[in-house]
Amino acid sequence: MTAARVIGEVMVPFFAVLMCLAPAMTRPTVAFGVRVPAERAGSPVIRQERRAYLWRTAAVGACCTIAAVLLAGYGSWWLSRIILFVELAADFGCYALARRKIVAVKSAETWYAGRRQIVATDTSWRTDPPRFPVRWLVPALAVIAVTIVVGVLRYPDLPARLAAGWGGRREPKSFLAAFAVVAAQLYVTILWTGLMLLVYRSRPDIEAADPAGSTQRYRRFLAAFSRAVLSLMALVNLSVLLAALRNWQVYRLSGPASALPVLPFAVGLLVLAVTGYRVGQGGYRLATRAAGAGGAAGGRGPAAGTDRDDDRFWKAGLIYANRDDPAIMVGARFGVGFTFNVANPMAWLVIVGIVAVPAGLVAIGAALGM
Repeated sequence: MTAARVIGEVMVPFFAVLMCLAPAMTRPTVAFGVRVPAERAGSPVIRQERRAYLWRTAAVGACCTIAAVLLAGYGSWWLSRIILFVELAADFGCYALARRKIVAVKSAETWYAGRRQIVATDTSWRTDPPRFPVRWLVPALAVIAVTIVVGVLRYPDLPARLAAGWGGRREPKSFLAAFAVVAAQLYVTILWTGLMLLVYRSRPDIEAADPAGSTQRYRRFLAAFSRAVLSLMALVNLSVLLAALRNWQVYRLSGPASALPVLPFAVGLLVLAVTGYRVGQGGYRLATRAAGAGGAAGGRGPAAGTDRDDDRFWKAGLIYANRDDPAIMVGARFGVGFTFNVANPMAWLVIVGIVAVPAGLVAIGAALGM
């Protein structure tokens, strides 16, 4: 049993649960990626489509999980990836079906007719921006440091051929082959730290109905989500370290125990999923703390309007494209997380950088015969 196969089998049930819970994590005012007025969030069509989506995705997840378990001993480690792809495709089909029905009712009943649509902002985001939790980077950096130290100590005694990647392939011993795991750890750490820094610089998604309260909740959401992501990053580095220790013959495990390197990664995914469900997108599931003298948090009352109907900027409710928005990343419309503004050229520079680094490492390895 290889770690690659175990990772695939873990990801299938993980995404099954995640896709089932995604509507509960999403703000009620963007049901299935469709912007709706707050008083329409409990409309019969939305409740009906939530129930239908839950049953459909639960059935898809159960079938794919059973298939991944039953077929675990057959085929290559790519088999679980194929099952995961089929699962996600079916889940997004369920999402698209629910979205289409809600859009149809929204249009037929003209939910935004006669409403004053506004965009709420918070100037304190510039004067008092949230602080990036730098101390939560320490565990990830500590794991990298341990990996380097152990690797240096073990390098003279390493065998002539070393395992490469998760698939069991082996290659001649070299400094690059031995310390490729450190490159992987650095890539994960730099990538996710950079993305989270972009998230901290992006504008908050403030609700017009409760601008002060939603801003307060968003700050708490951002802190909790960042801690979960940085914890996942450290646990991914730990999984890479455990895999390296096995390849460097620091320990030997067989059978199901050989999947030990996957355990921290699985725990990190669980922490991220639980955090996302607890706080909700933008922190909408969090309670607003003590109100100020004005009756709302910070002393500011609700706005006399509703959130702007911005569906035209969201392709299928998932892809954001707005040339007039300088933001590189914005909050996702389905589930918990963030997405790129694909109409912003800077976003594409970031995307190209994300793809180019691993592609460059592969090309260097091929040029060196690795």
